[in-house]
Amino acid sequence: MAIIGDALRQAFMPKHEYESLRDEEKAWGKLQRPLVVTLMALVSVTVIVSTVISLNIVFPGSNGKRPFCSDERLQPLPFNAKGRGYIEHFPGAFFLTDQETVDYYWMVVFLPSIFIFFVSLAYLVAGITVAYSAPTRHGCLKVVENNYCASKRASNALLTQKMANFDHDDAPPNSAAPPPPASSDALGYDPNFVPDSVKSFVVHLYRHIREKNVYEIHQMYETSFQTLSERLFKDTPWPSVDAVAHYVDNDHVFCLLYREMWFRHLYARLSPTLKQRIDSWDNYCSLFQVVLHGVVNMQLPNQWLWDMVDEFVYQFQSFCQYRAKMKNKTEQEIALLTQFDQAWNVYGVLNFLQALVEKSMIVQILEQEKEGLEQFTSTDGYDYNGGSNVLKVLGYFSMVGLLRVHCLLGDYHTGLKCLQPIDISQQGVYTSVIGSHITTIYHYGFANLMLRRYVEAIREFNKILLYIYKTKQYHQKSPQYEQILKKNEQMYALLAICLSLCPQVKLVEETVNSQLREKYGEKMIRMQRYDDEAFAIYDELFSYACPKFITPSAPSFEEPLVNYNQDAYRLQLKLFLYEVKQQQLLSGVRTFLKVYSTISLGKLANYMEVDEPTLRTILMTYKHKTHAVDGDGKIISNADLDFYIDDDMIHVVESRPAKRYGDYFLRQIVKLEGVINDVDRIKLE
Repeated sequence: MAIIGDALRQAFMPKHEYESLRDEEKAWGKLQRPLVVTLMALVSVTVIVSTVISLNIVFPGSNGKRPFCSDERLQPLPFNAKGRGYIEHFPGAFFLTDQETVDYYWMVVFLPSIFIFFVSLAYLVAGITVAYSAPTRHGCLKVVENNYCASKRASNALLTQKMANFDHDDAPPNSAAPPPPASSDALGYDPNFVPDSVKSFVVHLYRHIREKNVYEIHQMYETSFQTLSERLFKDTPWPSVDAVAHYVDNDHVFCLLYREMWFRHLYARLSPTLKQRIDSWDNYCSLFQVVLHGVVNMQLPNQWLWDMVDEFVYQFQSFCQYRAKMKNKTEQEIALLTQFDQAWNVYGVLNFLQALVEKSMIVQILEQEKEGLEQFTSTDGYDYNGGSNVLKVLGYFSMVGLLRVHCLLGDYHTGLKCLQPIDISQQGVYTSVIGSHITTIYHYGFANLMLRRYVEAIREFNKILLYIYKTKQYHQKSPQYEQILKKNEQMYALLAICLSLCPQVKLVEETVNSQLREKYGEKMIRMQRYDDEAFAIYDELFSYACPKFITPSAPSFEEPLVNYNQDAYRLQLKLFLYEVKQQQLLSGVRTFLKVYSTISLGKLANYMEVDEPTLRTILMTYKHKTHAVDGDGKIISNADLDFYIDDDMIHVVESRPAKRYGDYFLRQIVKLEGVINDVDRIKLE
């Protein structure tokens, strides 16, 4: 009974959880043979009994008795057995003798049934024969998924060379990177040991990739991989690529994809050594070279393709931070950094991302989509005509990656220019993946903040924060949930900075505004005073919410070794606080201009306790700081009021945006429908 209970429990188990079970844990394997034998025996008995009964009906014995026939005589049935009324109820009816009934049964039931039975039996036997007698696939017929010609011997040589540095005991004793939670030897990690569940995972993932089954690939990548990592490899790496290569026909591209996941797991769970960081760079170079110069004939989920670009930029950022901590570097690490000086080079990273954008022709595709000639966004980037989505979607996400890299470098104008082909105001492929959506808007909003385009930053932060507020409950089981919450808090801090520098509260939804006041209400009030305490709060919020800026240039190994990983951050913080300090007097100007529609320069100068030339300078500063240049080169205003000076009089023009009633009425209609539905559910007695 226990095995039956296990079988019932596993029958209702999700597919990805069932596939992660070991073979010996699967109850179906134990029940399969007895159930098949029992079923075959039952079917055979049923067929034999039915055949015997049918033959006895058609060919009765010497006594003429037929099974299930009450009348044994061969004579016409009584025509008026039930009186004339019976015939009146069934006009036009005719009656058969027993022999005619038997003949009818023979022609209409027995012969067609026996014919269908023998045809089905022949088809079943033929299928079983083919399944058990078909030869195994010949080695010459092994197919590389992306048609990228690579011999088995060359692939093995390349993978062996790449994995030669995977020895986890070669980490320097005084490495600046934090040590892993436990050593590989202490945990008994064997890179060549492949558990059955991992073997099943790799085989099924390879099969689904070859079949272009995007749904199953997504399920295995998003759920099964995380489940196995949590259960089997919480503190250790996955098995090496050499150990699993023969399960996937030594497919070159699949091995590159597996290694990409291998390194991502290593970065997430452990602390990579310098050799592993360099090997990860080599793997990305090989993978992107295949995508750029090979013939990639596969479809991958957008989530996986986004993670490739996102992890590529993250590992570049991590390597720059690691390399900048020179103070505790050992001679072995310095020698490796000198030898592999091109690893994670900023020009190499930018070139790969730009090459993916250009090779995919994604900019032209998006332009053609605006004219109705392409359907890229409507299909989420997938190719339903049997083609590949890898290059196009990688090129699309590479534009977001370029924005992120340029933000890390402090080049915000170029970053926004790289993202210009994507219409942020509309739904797009970037919104199909929650991580891509948040990363795009976070860096887009931060870049606009640093370029003083506060209105645009407020508008986009408001939309994404409202979206996260409504949908974060659906991502609680996602491995990205903690990252979503972190970015959510960072964007609230950035929104508080934007609203303190540019009070445009009318651009913020009520839900977002209430959350913002709850988190940073008191700090935002103190930030309006522009004293030392206010600058400290600006410093705190900026330091918490800004990206981890990097210094991309390689260090000089001959000078005294010092850490310079914070230099880029200090520079950006200095520039930001300098901008805040320039706006110190602007809040006072705005307060007076909000009160008056016209006021003389002398009167306003007296109120502000400055002379008229100084006041004119302050007003010019206000004009300058409340205006910015947008992506199209046009001058836009961030202020909620404007003014002009006629002789010695200041005329204030308060901007009043056109009121929009549509959203209000839609919300009220939805509320009314909810009330009506609640009333309909009430049963009146």
